[in-house]
Amino acid sequence: MSSKVIFVKSHVGRDLLQNAALFKTDKLVIWEYVANGLQYVDPGTSPTVYVRLDSKGRKIRIGDNGRGMTLEGLQNFFVMHGENLDRKSGVPGRGRFGTGKSAAFGIGDLLRVTSVRDSLRSVVELARFDLDKVSSGDPIPVRVLASEAPCSEANGTIVEIEQIHLRSLDQPGCIRYIERHLAKWPKNCTVFVNSHECEYSEPPIREQRRFRPTGKARELLGDIELVVKIAKAPVDEDLRGVAIFSNGVWHESTLAGMEGKEMSNYIIGEIDVPRLDDDDSPISPFDLSRSMRLNPSNELVGVIY
Repeated sequence: MSSKVIFVKSHVGRDLLQNAALFKTDKLVIWEYVANGLQYVDPGTSPTVYVRLDSKGRKIRIGDNGRGMTLEGLQNFFVMHGENLDRKSGVPGRGRFGTGKSAAFGIGDLLRVTSVRDSLRSVVELARFDLDKVSSGDPIPVRVLASEAPCSEANGTIVEIEQIHLRSLDQPGCIRYIERHLAKWPKNCTVFVNSHECEYSEPPIREQRRFRPTGKARELLGDIELVVKIAKAPVDEDLRGVAIFSNGVWHESTLAGMEGKEMSNYIIGEIDVPRLDDDDSPISPFDLSRSMRLNPSNELVGVIY
């Protein structure tokens, strides 16, 4: 029998670009960094994020008043599929797959991150060229433009994406996407896209009904509540359906097979299932594609539907 040892290896550059390809639109990319700015804040801070879309200059700038990162924190940020430290400490939220840092390369060629933590400012930069030129599984150097330089700025992070390949940036689409996500975020969150303040407005409701699971469904899902609302008028397709959350994180909106049926375009609602976050079954309820779709082959998802 051979004594040689076989290892699983990964080509880092190719891995990052393949994950980046999952972020096909500006709204997916922007929300990835907006959500980070809203989630990772110091206690007592009301999170505020400013998004600047520059179609002519082919660039996006996303700035927040979050807790910021040290150089060590930035190193963790650039670890592909790295374990989210907040989730590891028991704080629920996004960051399940650790692939968000690749989002910028789904639409652009240059990512620059400026972060201030405890009056120390660090700036790092990574380009698609750096990823393309690597021919092995070796780590990819991230350029450090400033390393914890003393400053008087408040904590926060600025993400800049440049050399964007999209023909134009869809400001109305990005605003609608952000506003739909903000429906379940704490009310003290503020997001601006250029000069527009994003605010979720629920359609006028004619009727509302509430349901709780029973029997086997209750055993699997817990004592949760499904809220189904009937709008007074047909709602836009991107607002239609029941939004499925887990610990406040939106994963899908679905009509669960009622798509196209009479009056289905009047239905909205929500259900929050914390146990989705804890599911460790062989068939995961989630994937890393940011598709906003759950896996119907997962037992919990099937029961929710």
